[in-house]
Amino acid sequence: MSVLRKWDKLLERFLGIVNGIAAISVFAIMLLITADVMSRFLFNKPFAGTAEIVSSIIIVVCFWEIPYVAVKGAHVRTTMLYDKAGRKGRLIIDIAAAGLGILVYGFIIRASWANLLNAIQIGEAEIAGSVRITTIPGRFSIIFGSGLMILEFINQIIKYGYELMTGKSFAGEGGSRS
Repeated sequence: MSVLRKWDKLLERFLGIVNGIAAISVFAIMLLITADVMSRFLFNKPFAGTAEIVSSIIIVVCFWEIPYVAVKGAHVRTTMLYDKAGRKGRLIIDIAAAGLGILVYGFIIRASWANLLNAIQIGEAEIAGSVRITTIPGRFSIIFGSGLMILEFINQIIKYGYELMTGKSFAGEGGSRS
């Protein structure tokens, strides 16, 4: 069990770092948009490719922050039935939701993989005037973030399964459960 707890803590730390990088990216988006607006307003010369750069970074932000939200148990959910279920019922619902999440993010990876390989092969990019912005980081982020979500869902299934089988809580052992 100590190996699982170490894995849980390691995964939570790693997802926290990835989330931190995404948060810094949000700050970079804010600076870029502010500089673009100021350049447009003061010099009547907007930066070329701002919209394309921002749209690429937003993909990174979304897919790199979602796993950390999952580890903190902060995803939006409808709790009408969940709140009425007993402790074991809630654990079963959590395990089923994590299993469904693995399936969904597995499909996202499957659907995105060929597009990433193609983008790498042809050097895919968006063109904004004379500026060329590669789409590879965004395409990679979809797969990377989805893979991290699958790892977190597997981690949740292990934790919730442990709680279901033993009656002992995994909470407080490296990872939050709301």
